[in-house]
Amino acid sequence: MEFLKRLKGKGGAQAALAEPPTDELFSTVGEYGLQTLSENADDIIDKTSIVFVHGLTGNRESTWTDRTANVFWPKDLLAKDLPKARVITFGYDADIVRGLSTAGNGTLRDHGKALAEDLAMRRKRTDSNLRPLIFVAHSLGGLVAEQAMQALLVSRGSAEQHAKDLLESTVAIAFMGTPHLGSNLANWGHPISKLSNLLRKTNSEIVGVLQPGSEMLAAVQQEFHTMLDDRSRNDSKYINIFCFYEEVGYPGLGEIVPKQSAILTAYPNNGIHATHTGMTKFKTSMDAGYVRVHDRLWLWYNTVEESQDSWKEKKDAAKRQHQQLLQPASVNESGRGEAANIGSVFNGPVSAHTMISGTQVTGGTANFDLRG
Repeated sequence: MEFLKRLKGKGGAQAALAEPPTDELFSTVGEYGLQTLSENADDIIDKTSIVFVHGLTGNRESTWTDRTANVFWPKDLLAKDLPKARVITFGYDADIVRGLSTAGNGTLRDHGKALAEDLAMRRKRTDSNLRPLIFVAHSLGGLVAEQAMQALLVSRGSAEQHAKDLLESTVAIAFMGTPHLGSNLANWGHPISKLSNLLRKTNSEIVGVLQPGSEMLAAVQQEFHTMLDDRSRNDSKYINIFCFYEEVGYPGLGEIVPKQSAILTAYPNNGIHATHTGMTKFKTSMDAGYVRVHDRLWLWYNTVEESQDSWKEKKDAAKRQHQQLLQPASVNESGRGEAANIGSVFNGPVSAHTMISGTQVTGGTANFDLRG
């Protein structure tokens, strides 16, 4: 079983390394950090960004890749279906053990802060601070995304505008098998972690967060829901949430993240007929799981686009009105004065040799008697 094999150790070699950076698309070298998979050719800076965050023992490519068909669906499928979106994956050290080497000791908060900072700085450097942002997060990655939002909320009082912009720009999160109430991952992750501890350092703390009843997990959820409540007070800042849950369990283990833990009761949800790891791997654009995830992202993407179009129309109308107000009035040879004005306000100077007393301009055109 792939998931169990990865949990028990990956050996000395790092799996599924990211491609080296190119001139066209930004990517850090290795497994960690941001990797841009697609960028709109027209470089439209206000188009939506979709960021993928993997879960426990995963990485920024293998989690989303069907190996039998060699399909890395965020790049091979989604980027083609939503060509105007910027598609990004984020990688972090999500292993609790690693072969004969030492596992990292990063905490959930550490990974969340790294995600927030990497995204905020990358958007600032590419002058795309205001791009609407959608997260797609699997398993532990959902908790990392929640911690990223919390880190941004804490930094909101600072002078770093790029962090504030990232928080304000987040419009939706798709959770895929995220253990909001804990997970069976912890039930067998801890024994393996303890056994491995005899030989090398492990990161058992990150598994402890997943224990049902974990105080840390409860705190993460409380902070996240407080942030959602804060945003929901203003409709323009509302964050859309959708939860996907696994429908197929493992022999002897059942579902890794049961439905009751994977959903949030106040938000819509749907199942994907696959195991915990299989729910993020699609072969074609006609896979039922892909259709469900794609359609939800498509809905959010188009809702954002429509709302932006409406906002732009209002902004353009206000700009035209402002320009009209700044246009000066003119007087032609026949003595007819034409004023560019809106409503009952006369705007723009009119020159005459004789002062005009008791004249009030209320229309778009005014006639003046200049004979003295």
